[in-house]
Order: sequence, then structure tokens, then C-alpha cells
Amino acid sequence: MTDNNDTFGLSRRKILAGIGAVGAASAGAGLGTTAYFSDSESFTDNTLTAGELDLKMDYRITYDGGPGRLEELQVLYDDDPNYNDDVQVMEFPEGSGNYVLDQVPRRGGFPDPVEWIEAANVGIDDDGDFAGFEREELTDAGFPLFKLEDVKPGDYGEATISFHLFDNPAYMWMGGSLNRNANNGVNSPEQAALDAAGYEETSSDDPDDFAAWADDPDALYYNVDGDWGGQLADAIEARVWYDDNCNNIYEDGSEGEPVDIALVVDVSGSMTYEIGNPDNTIGQGPGSRIAAAREAAIELANNLRQDVGGSGIDDRLGVVTFGGIDEEEFGLSSNVSQIVSDLDDLESYEVGQDDPPDAPFGISGTNIGAGLYGGRFMLDDQGSSDRRPVMIVLGDGAPTWSYESGQVSGSAETGFPSYTEWQSWSRNDKLDAMNDTGVSQAQSDTFDVADEIKADTDYEIITIGFGLEEVSNTGAARVTLVEIASPGAGDDGVKLFFESPANVDLVSIFAQIAQIIFGERVIAEGSLRDVLETLSGGVALDSNPFTEGQECYPALLTRCVGFEWWLPTDVGNEVQTDSVEFDIDFYAEQCRHNENPQNPFEQQTA
Repeated sequence: MTDNNDTFGLSRRKILAGIGAVGAASAGAGLGTTAYFSDSESFTDNTLTAGELDLKMDYRITYDGGPGRLEELQVLYDDDPNYNDDVQVMEFPEGSGNYVLDQVPRRGGFPDPVEWIEAANVGIDDDGDFAGFEREELTDAGFPLFKLEDVKPGDYGEATISFHLFDNPAYMWMGGSLNRNANNGVNSPEQAALDAAGYEETSSDDPDDFAAWADDPDALYYNVDGDWGGQLADAIEARVWYDDNCNNIYEDGSEGEPVDIALVVDVSGSMTYEIGNPDNTIGQGPGSRIAAAREAAIELANNLRQDVGGSGIDDRLGVVTFGGIDEEEFGLSSNVSQIVSDLDDLESYEVGQDDPPDAPFGISGTNIGAGLYGGRFMLDDQGSSDRRPVMIVLGDGAPTWSYESGQVSGSAETGFPSYTEWQSWSRNDKLDAMNDTGVSQAQSDTFDVADEIKADTDYEIITIGFGLEEVSNTGAARVTLVEIASPGAGDDGVKLFFESPANVDLVSIFAQIAQIIFGERVIAEGSLRDVLETLSGGVALDSNPFTEGQECYPALLTRCVGFEWWLPTDVGNEVQTDSVEFDIDFYAEQCRHNENPQNPFEQQTA
């Protein structure tokens, strides 16, 4: 149902959570006795408990409607029994004409977006523990996001909606519907504008008629008092997209701008651990962390673009590894087949491995600062000004090793080397300089290197914490990888850090990052009518665009979808008094035992 009192409304956002039913069952088995000799065994209190699939939502809604509207907006949103409890409309920054209509959950820094965006992007507190959204903070929705009166040309609104799956992975769909597009009468300026544009009045109030006429530039009709004869749904422009960093900003990835990617990969001994069983070292093969890294890197390579934006320039990828020292595996290249072949050979050090045999001790430690230097050097030495420089750092633990300049013969420096000093070192110098400093010193050195890169270059550093929950010093590892990451787009300063739990396919995390580098994917765009028409048939949301078909969304990780609308400044009096009402829907259906998931919106509209 829609609320016809909402003059511009996302009037009911329905959440449909699908779950495959599994009945609770119990069974007991007993053996009877015989005379004299007796025996009995029992398998008692057997239980089967159904799992759950619970879809929860949160959101941040902003509106740019010009200054002086705060009290009016507060009246619209506050104390509405159909809306979210304890809504608090705020103008931010004060006097700007930009309003935060609501934010769920509402963190302490409201209305500043930083805390919300940080939590949506797997927030980390000062100790390295998760500070993301808690289940009890989220909502089941069922209320409007936008319900605005007096919308003017030039107005803009945006909602970033994040969804969370609890207990089970699920297929996700997004749907929507246009429920009303009314004129609400016609005043004299509007009538004059309609007449001047060649509109004709009709007695029809059939939504299918108006939908067909919307596609015909010569069919200009209006209905004065019905639900469907307005012009606003066709005048408003809208976009829905995968907001992969949950920052309320559509980023097209500068589609005409190729990229150089220095992929910096941890190859310390822990990368030979079995995923899900870190006490078991299995080497380089399937099931190991390094195998997962290889697979994800290959998928990234396979998605490099050619002739980006018609520029004649291709994306390029190179790989630097780090254990106790840094080493370039191969340089920046756009030859995808060669990159894939090289990545097939990517291996990790074994725990305690000596290389060469006369090294002072094994080089399988974790020297993240060295990896940063290696990534910087690749971009410095091989990068080009016509490509955007990006460094992706994959680490599976806290830094424990560092370089000590004083251990290198002829070095005039002590402590971690300057970049200039490091550039003069041979591989043997690095072997001499590597030092098991412990987490505190290695972390400090890593921070210094990252700060130096950010101060001296415009290189974007994206970091991934891979399976950190399964290793020691988890908190220190997260803090390190968050700190060295670059801030994302916008003014919020939220770091480009991504958490990849061991039980989540690393490929999907790389796919998410690729959208930030190459451009976030649009789900639908055009007029508001066009967007809702696309959504009305249901859009299968895909957690991994690297693969064919629809991929499940893993449980617990936050993923975001952005929805924005704007009324262009060249729209005239023909939309005066008009109103639209529409729904945005999400649907989740369990993945397990479900080889042929069905689009629920197709079923509803069939």
C-alpha cells in the first residue's frame, strides 16, 4: 500500500526476506531388554534446528533543497507514525541548504557522514576490533525514504542503502514500482506551460496509457485530477548503482582514464596456511591462502580494460611481493595472457624458509613497509602520466619484520631506510637488512612509509585484510592496513580498506575493489519512470561481476546500493503541483540447495 498523503514519496520500501523452511525434528531410538542378559544404548534428544535468513537494512538519506527549509522538513519527518522512530532532520553544514533527512543507524557523529560510512565499510576501532553496524541497530524498513513537498528545479536527493544478511548467504534482487504520477489539479502557470508545449488533456487515467505515451515524443497528454496524468515522473532524472564503498557518491571511475595497478601481495609463511584451518600448513596448492590470492589476482587481470574510453591506452598490472623482503615478480603490463601465466607461478615462502641458504635466518616474515616501497618504485619507474596510479596491498597479518639500514655494509643511515637509500640496495643488501623487529616497531615503520608515499605522490593505496580473524595480532593487522590506506572519494576521509574474512571468496572482494578503480556499475538510469520500469521487473544483484551469472552475497558483509534523483534546472512550470509516489524493494533468497533461484518480481508481474 502507498500513503497518498506523501506528495513526493518513496512511500513504502518493502523488505521481502525469503527463507527455505526446514522443520524442527527430533527422534529417539532404544533397544529393549531380554531375560538375564540385558543391554541398552540410546541416541537421545536428537534435534534439528532450522537456520535463518534475515535481511536487515540501513541507510543514509540526503537532500539538497536550498537553505531555509529545515523547520519545514522537520515537520514532514518528525513524529510521523509511519516513519522511522526518533527521526532527526539536520542541515549539514549549517546554512548550506543540504539536509540529512535521516540516517540509520545514527552514530555519534551524526549528521557528519564519516562514522556511518566507516561502519558501512567494515569499521575498525582503535584496537582493531570491528566497529561496523550491529544487528540491533539495523531496520526492517517499511517506511518512506523521501517524502518531500515543494520540490523545485535544481533539487537533488540521494539515499545509500546497505543490506546485511544474517546466518546464510543469499541471492539478492532489487525491485521497484511507480505507484502514482499525478497533476493534482492545474494552476494557471502550469496550464500555460502545458499548452505552450503542446500537451492535450485526456480523460484517461490508465497508467499503461501514460507509460506508452511517455515513450512517444509526439504523444503529449495530461489528466487534471487523476493519479497518472502528471509530468513529474518523466521530468525527474534518476540513477541506481552499486555504491561499492558506501560513500553516497556515484563514481564513474573516470571512464576515459586508464589505470596502472601495482598489486602488492603478502607471501609470508602464513599464506601457505589452509583457509579455515590456519594450524594446517598445506603449501601452495588449492585451499591455501596463496592459492586464493592467485585466483583473485587472475580475475582482476582478466578484467583489465583495453582502449579505455577510446583513448587507445590499456590498463596495466604488475606484481610486487613481500615477506621478509620485497621483490618485483613482474612489471606493469597490459598483456593479460602473459600476466595470467605469471600469476599462475606466484608462490609464498614456506615458514622458516632460507633463501639463499646462507641467509642469516628465514625470510618468511611480514615486512609490509618493504612491500609499500616496492609498489611505489614500480609506479615511479614504470608508471605513466596518462594512467591513474593505484596500489592494492593484500596482507594476511600484522607487520613483524622491518629493514634495519645499519645492517647494510656502507649504509650511512640507521633505522628503516629512506626511499632513496632503499633504491640503492641490492637483493643481498635487503637480505642483510631484514630484521625481526616485532609488531610495534614494524608497524611504526610501515606507517612512516605510507605517510611518505602519500606526501610525495598522488598514488591511491587500497588495502585488503585477508583472513585476519584466523591469525595472531588480528587487531594490529587491521589497524595497520586501515592506517596505510588512502582516503576514498569525497570529503569524509574514510579509508579504502576492505576486510576479506577467510570464509568469503577473495575474488568477490577484488571485484568490489575493481568497481572503485574501473567505475561503479549502474543498475538503472534515465527518467524516474525509466528507472522504476527497469526495477519493476526485478534486477538480480550480483556480488561478483567477474563471473558469469548471479553470485550469492555472503552473510555478514555490508554491501551498498545508491539511489539518486534530481529535477533538472531546465524543467518549467509544467510540473507545478505534480507529485510522484514509488516503492523500492529488496528481496533475499537462500543460496544453499537452490540451484535455480527465481526472480520474485517477475512472478509478481507475470
